[in-house]
Amino acid sequence: MKEQHFLDPNTITPDNVPRVDYHMHTDYTDGRHSAEDMHAAAVDCGLEAILFSEHARKSSGEWFGEFAARIRALPQDECRAFVGTECKADGFGGEIDTAPEVSDHCDLIMCSVHRFPDGQGGLREFRDVPADEALDIEYRLSLAVLENPEVDILGHPFGMSLQRYRNDPGEERWRAVIEKAAKHDVAIDISGRYHPNLWQLIEWCRDAGTKVTLGSDAHHVNEVGLITRKLQGEERSA
Repeated sequence: MKEQHFLDPNTITPDNVPRVDYHMHTDYTDGRHSAEDMHAAAVDCGLEAILFSEHARKSSGEWFGEFAARIRALPQDECRAFVGTECKADGFGGEIDTAPEVSDHCDLIMCSVHRFPDGQGGLREFRDVPADEALDIEYRLSLAVLENPEVDILGHPFGMSLQRYRNDPGEERWRAVIEKAAKHDVAIDISGRYHPNLWQLIEWCRDAGTKVTLGSDAHHVNEVGLITRKLQGEERSA
């Protein structure tokens, strides 16, 4: 069951940061290193469990089965490795870019807002989307995919607005997404790459009773475990 992978935010404190990283990529897509190298880095960091949330699309079935088999062949004694995909939000009706040839192999499905649909089957260029409109689109797409029963984790919420546009969504939007995630039993990905105020997000998830996962969005062995290091190193304001 997916709930076994989720974290209760009430149990996460600066003195008790779970030794997990549930967001990483390999050289199957845009990562720099093999699954084996990323897993070895996780062992070196003292992590107990990781999720390979590899980028995949509807058309990725030709390689995803092989990828999943490699993850399941990794040694599990020191650090358990799980199979996942990070697919993109595909429309305002909650559509996501995955297919059974991918999702059937997965322990968890993460969905992230990576691009902005144009409403005609294509994608808008980032340069053509003003920051405030981008924030509205990201907000609407996030709310929509939370209703999709295939989605287990909402990947780096508001990551596009925060990183690409330097536009903060504000507390009201954050709380709306977090509360809807709780309603639909979807975990919020607390991201060491995208989110500047990690403990604030955890606090809002506590308030809403929303489960979380911790992820580094690691694309390099040096980034594995980044989320735990950031949570342990931040000012103790939780």
